[in-house]
Amino acid sequence: MLDILERMYSGYGFDNVVGISYFNKFLDELRGYSFSEIFAFQAKRYPLRYVLDFLLSTPSLWTQLSDVEWLEIMNSMNPRPCPLKLSLDNGHFSDIHFLAKYIRVNSIEVFLRQNSFSDLDKNHVIQYCQRDVYSLLADEIDLEDLDGDYFMSEQEIRCVQSRLTSGGVFSEFNFNEDELISYLKKEEIFLN
Repeated sequence: MLDILERMYSGYGFDNVVGISYFNKFLDELRGYSFSEIFAFQAKRYPLRYVLDFLLSTPSLWTQLSDVEWLEIMNSMNPRPCPLKLSLDNGHFSDIHFLAKYIRVNSIEVFLRQNSFSDLDKNHVIQYCQRDVYSLLADEIDLEDLDGDYFMSEQEIRCVQSRLTSGGVFSEFNFNEDELISYLKKEEIFLN
């Protein structure tokens, strides 16, 4: 698996091939491995933008994951490093980031409510989110890329969101920047 992921990362963006058309070349090889392992390896090793591009380009690998499986992925990312010591483009929080920004489910709340996750990891998630609040919100440019050609379609995103929120674990992530700042402050106070 490591060889495939290294080849995939090192070739990304060359020859003007990105998004779905690039990652499709690797799908057959990747299907033989656990998505949780694939995700955790990449998120701990590669930049956030690359991990997000991978996720948005390979919906067949993860769109059927249940809320329980997403919780397992979150757990596999722990312990998390202090985000204040990392670059903004680190991938260590890409699970939380992806679910909030693109799937638009409140992964922050779900993470913080897990009794099995340490208070230190919870503080690191809050610090990560507070560090660059705006990046957790999808803008028009982000949404334009969700066309089913460059990245997965908006309709596929809606289906995943609907399935995850119907399970009762995740709620929708509907914040503007000010509301998100306020929400994170409240969560920080609650945690500490």
